Amino acid sequence: MEKFYKMVEASNKRFPEGVQPYQMATRLLEECGEIATEINNWENAHKRKKRGEPSKENLANELRQAMVELFKIAVYYSVETELEESINKSLLHAKSEGLIY
Repeated sequence: MEKFYKMVEASNKRFPEGVQPYQMATRLLEECGEIATEINNWENAHKRKKRGEPSKENLANELRQAMVELFKIAVYYSVETELEESINKSLLHAKSEGLIY
């Protein structure tokens, strides 16, 4: 998770005017739309004429960009500790149910 926080820091320095909640939410939604486009390219072969063959790198890049926006929101509201605790709690619960080991 530390790498995401470093990417948040870099993004906030590169675009200091774009760190308001509404702007971050808008970018997150835009990135989710780009993820949907990538998924559509993977799942619908007839669209490939327009966009080319699916690319793992493109999908990974879009996922990363959306995740950075999520982490930016966590940082903005200072919920980094709570996010970590929530993830840990979720993992413990999954382990207690035998879903993961």
